[in-house]
Amino acid sequence: MHPTRSSLLALLHRCCLLVLAALVVLADSGAWASAIRYARTFHIEPLADGCRLVTVTPPGATGATGLQYLLVPRDAQRPAGYPTALTIRVPVQRIVALSTTHLAYIAAAGQVDRLVGVSDFRYISTPEIRRRIDDHSLVQVGDVTRLRMEPLLELAPDLILTSGGGSSFDVHPKLRETGLPAVMILEHLETDPLGRCEWMKFLALFLGTERHAEQLFDQIAQRYTELATRTAQARHRPTVLVNTPFQGQWWIPGGRTYLARMIEDAGGAYLWAGLQRADTVPLDIESVYDKGLDAEVWLHAGQWNHLGDIRAADPRFAAFRSVRTGKVFNNNKRQNQWGGNDYWESGMLRPDVVLADMIAILQPQLLPDHRLVYHQQLDKAQAR
Repeated sequence: MHPTRSSLLALLHRCCLLVLAALVVLADSGAWASAIRYARTFHIEPLADGCRLVTVTPPGATGATGLQYLLVPRDAQRPAGYPTALTIRVPVQRIVALSTTHLAYIAAAGQVDRLVGVSDFRYISTPEIRRRIDDHSLVQVGDVTRLRMEPLLELAPDLILTSGGGSSFDVHPKLRETGLPAVMILEHLETDPLGRCEWMKFLALFLGTERHAEQLFDQIAQRYTELATRTAQARHRPTVLVNTPFQGQWWIPGGRTYLARMIEDAGGAYLWAGLQRADTVPLDIESVYDKGLDAEVWLHAGQWNHLGDIRAADPRFAAFRSVRTGKVFNNNKRQNQWGGNDYWESGMLRPDVVLADMIAILQPQLLPDHRLVYHQQLDKAQAR
């Protein structure tokens, strides 16, 4: 007996209702909100009773050998299994952050009162956190090379946000050996600007602010995508040189890094786009000089604030086309009096604003009313 058309329609309708019901359950459980679209270095697996298994995959590791964190609600039992996973009770109440890149989302989520320790007061720009510094509500625990274990232990944090890249300076292993609840943040290894930004969802899991993170990320991603679309048909893409020499070498981001992607999205032609690397590589100054001599725009010019600083550093740079035309820009407009740069704080949360800056530099006709937020043109910068 073959089904009738009406019975098939009824079955399809019922299936649709079941799917919708399942989506509602996922949304209510938080699993729907944990969908990751751009980030590639962490993964979220929803478990029973609101628990989640989060896997962070450092360089050289695989999904099976990554660092695992078992997030368990405070009123739930730890699920059986996962012997190598660090258990974190959520939402956390006492946080230590060892990098400024972790601070912007904590502030955006309105959770700065949970922050009890940071690495170094000098490098912090976020106003809400600076106020906690001024009223002596935060403790300095040192950076990765000079970590002060005694005050760190006295703070009794239930979450320590660390970062790493596989170098001997990584403090994550040392913290784990002492039994401290250290969690690795690898947003700096993402190759997509939105992938780096999407780590806010990772932080939100520990704060209990998943819905807020999902909504904020969607807004940022939509604006970033809309801005990038404007440059797709640019008739001319100016050539771009980046960074400055350091101790006899010029560290150049590969063509698969987030900065290369952002230059492309902003309508520029990155000179090393063909360098198939997802990291930064040291090149000799002479080779960069030869390739960058005719670059139309120079971005991220180190600690320089004036064109005269460039000529003083190396007289050869006076011959650069970008220096002769004044098309040199630095990303230090929001640098504070102690050297902390908000580009590496709130700028990491707002790639859409950074992209708008870069479009205004590389394709100014597309954003004629945009005022630079994180970047400034050398010799148009205010004297310091």
